Amino acid sequence: MVTDLVQIRSLADAKESENTEFRRFLRHHHVPDQVFYNVAVEIEHFIDCRACANCCRQTRVNVTEPEIARIAAFLNDPVETDLHEYVEEDPVEHRLMLRQENDACVFLDGNLCLIYEARPDACHNFPHVDAHGSTLGSRMSSVVRNAWICPILYNALEEHKHRTGWHHHKAQFTGTFPGTPSH
Repeated sequence: MVTDLVQIRSLADAKESENTEFRRFLRHHHVPDQVFYNVAVEIEHFIDCRACANCCRQTRVNVTEPEIARIAAFLNDPVETDLHEYVEEDPVEHRLMLRQENDACVFLDGNLCLIYEARPDACHNFPHVDAHGSTLGSRMSSVVRNAWICPILYNALEEHKHRTGWHHHKAQFTGTFPGTPSH
């Protein structure tokens, strides 16, 4: 299992076309997404996110007013203070986002979240490997594009290739997929 972020970034960059080819293979062969989600959950048990925190450096987090209130209560601050100090408005989408400071989430200290118990849902659910979600890990195209961000996503994608029997440039089906009706 690869956990070094520099190595993951390098490997993901080198496998960009391979991963796109794999995504097309999955779609063409109707591989159920649940197969990937199961692999990702398995991989998640072996990765310590506190050793990484790359998601806190590479992604931006939208926050809702109830999440801001939850953070403010956790910090024992008035909501207005948190809005001013920790939140900014996205200039394009006009949504509230946690502010970035030193190329990371304002609440990141080393690799630890200072508001872990009150963190926004997007942070709590990362890497979103959920069949019913609509974010990063819930769509294979997002996983393929963003595998470099998260060791869970990268390793789950590589294991998914292995378990489906897929081979780069051959893209031949060599097995059966759990949950797929046989023909």
